[in-house]
Amino acid sequence: MVLMNSFKYPESDIKCQSEDVKVFLDKKDLGTGTLFVSESTLCWKQREDVGWTIGYTNISLHAISKDTNIHPSDCVYIMTDGRLTMPGDTPPSEEDKDDSDVESNTDISEILLIPANDESISQIYEAIKVCQELNPDPMDEYDEDLSEDNDDNLYEDAEDDMEEAEYEIRERGGGDADIDDLARRIQSNSVDVHFDYRSNGNDDEDFQDAD
Repeated sequence: MVLMNSFKYPESDIKCQSEDVKVFLDKKDLGTGTLFVSESTLCWKQREDVGWTIGYTNISLHAISKDTNIHPSDCVYIMTDGRLTMPGDTPPSEEDKDDSDVESNTDISEILLIPANDESISQIYEAIKVCQELNPDPMDEYDEDLSEDNDDNLYEDAEDDMEEAEYEIRERGGGDADIDDLARRIQSNSVDVHFDYRSNGNDDEDFQDAD
């Protein structure tokens, strides 16, 4: 995915505005301009309307970098989901590149934000973090809803099993003690299934939450 872009002044509240911010886009020096961290977009303006604007759902990672291999001084590092191109840039042709080059050159972009004032680095980082939380990825919400639906179905299935088993026990002449024992076993099994479902492919923190 290629993100053709240009500067648009933020239409939402600005959480952080920083002057004299140097920007590198995919190792290309774009110069120095003004950065706007608004609630809906991250924008950088060099002069007049020259710059870029990206939505937070297109930001896959942002961090404070102290790695001198990335830049000699500390900076805010941003990776975008999609390649960011400036007006006038020609996107790379897939026909001229093999599959590995296409993936590495068109699927992401790296942005470095280097403010003149080092103290602004943490302020910019925190503002982006807050605004990203205000703009969750719709797919993440869908996955969360799907997970909750599956969890509900697990418990509904367990309740259905309980009702069917209770009916069979009573038909065979079983008493309340047999039913209580069955309830404990089904409840125990449903917790195990729920735990396995949540922990599948997740990290240790999920296991702690499940405990």
